[in-house]
Amino acid sequence: MRLELISKGFGMREVLGALTLSLARGERLAVLGPSGIGKSTLLRILAGLDTEFRGTLTGDARRAVVFQEPVLLPWRDALANIVIATGCAPELARDWLAQVGLAGHEAKFPRQLSLGQQRRLALARAFAAAPDILLMDEPFASLDGETAARMVALTDALLTRTGAGLLLVTHAPDEARALNAQAWHLSGQPARLQKD
Repeated sequence: MRLELISKGFGMREVLGALTLSLARGERLAVLGPSGIGKSTLLRILAGLDTEFRGTLTGDARRAVVFQEPVLLPWRDALANIVIATGCAPELARDWLAQVGLAGHEAKFPRQLSLGQQRRLALARAFAAAPDILLMDEPFASLDGETAARMVALTDALLTRTGAGLLLVTHAPDEARALNAQAWHLSGQPARLQKD
């Protein structure tokens, strides 16, 4: 996957300036920067969710996204949240639930799960899609320190096991280090990427 961005703006305001970013299976990158700098906008472009930009996004890497909020279907149980979103077999969905520590929770609805469990469900759903590249938008925000550390360790283990690449958007340099991700900083007006 390769992004050659000329610019991205909202109305008359240019948010992202010229930048080039490439990411392959097995590579791990983290994009750090202050709130409002354009990190989530960059991730949405890479995910193919925002096509209103000047530049090109190329490559056929299969991508999955884990957002800041779990973004689950509240009217479906945990198993269905994976099967419906990915089209995978129920057996594979059960396996991924077990891998993230949610075995026995297949029939629970999102409201019956803690925030940490909802985040693990979102992670299982992303990996069940068999991505080449996992895009994560501040996925550990609003978790207590101990839960966040467990989620980071789980994500690292699953990335290692599957060989998927990672693009992590975060405020926390320690998360990038814990995930062995090369850190890049987004800064300026319009924002541009600089290697740490």
